[in-house]
Amino acid sequence: MTRIIIIKYFVPVLILFMAFSCDDNSDHLQKEKEMRLLRQYLEAKNITTEPESSGLYFIPINEGSGIKPEKDHWVIIRYTAKTINDNIFDTTDEKVAISNNIYSASIIYGNKRLPLASANIAGVREGLMMMREGGRATLIIPSRLGYGSAGAGRVPAYSTLIYDIELVKVIPDPAFYEKQIIENYIAMYADSAHLVLNERESGLIYIEISEGTGDKFPEEDDNVSVYYNGTLTDGRVFDSNLGSSAFTFTIGANQTIKGFEEGIKLMKKEGKSRLVIPSSIGYGEAGSGDKIPGFTPLVFDIKLADIQ
Repeated sequence: MTRIIIIKYFVPVLILFMAFSCDDNSDHLQKEKEMRLLRQYLEAKNITTEPESSGLYFIPINEGSGIKPEKDHWVIIRYTAKTINDNIFDTTDEKVAISNNIYSASIIYGNKRLPLASANIAGVREGLMMMREGGRATLIIPSRLGYGSAGAGRVPAYSTLIYDIELVKVIPDPAFYEKQIIENYIAMYADSAHLVLNERESGLIYIEISEGTGDKFPEEDDNVSVYYNGTLTDGRVFDSNLGSSAFTFTIGANQTIKGFEEGIKLMKKEGKSRLVIPSSIGYGEAGSGDKIPGFTPLVFDIKLADIQ
């Protein structure tokens, strides 16, 4: 009986030990394969740069002349990222995305602004902190500083990553930077003879394009139908229903961002306006998805089609 009990408990433990041993062995072999491919890549590209203590290879292309970012700073970057076998999996360049069949309508291409601490790849964070504003570099990032043994999307497990990256701007104070963006944007209207900028207490800037008809303005519980085109201040479109059906919502029901509703309440039916909405009455410090980072002012061109 004792012998049977020992066998009963010993066999599962042995199987479990063998499973872990196989996993450890597989992990070891995968890491060895990654390092072999990395050595071949460095040799083929004639790269003699020594890695940092973390394993990151930092290869400066243009040193830049501005400040270096710190952990709590925001940054504006441009980059193209590929695996070590030259498969591009991410980029801020729309043409590169299209030509490599990775284009996504959910992404706004061009300069990318983000908190440095939110960059989800440790090797990218480390590399950016070694750069100066205006600088460009190539980062060779081993998987332990990238997506590790899990991989992500188009990136297989144990993949060394290559980032060609430019540090466009370092932003120590994102709230102050947003204020500058808005000031620079409204400066374009300084010489306008027919458009009046109405800056409201909330921070909303209301620019009436055409007045509309009637004397009714939207009130609480009214249903309004609008056509809109939403852009960043540099003109990149993040949302639009032009050429589609009208967007209908109820005033006071918190169905839109505050600045959008506040602007609509200043309009008459068939009126057209432009709204410049600071993040405080937009998407705030957190932003919204991949398209709108925190501290981002928004511009809406709006036509109020109906009030009910």
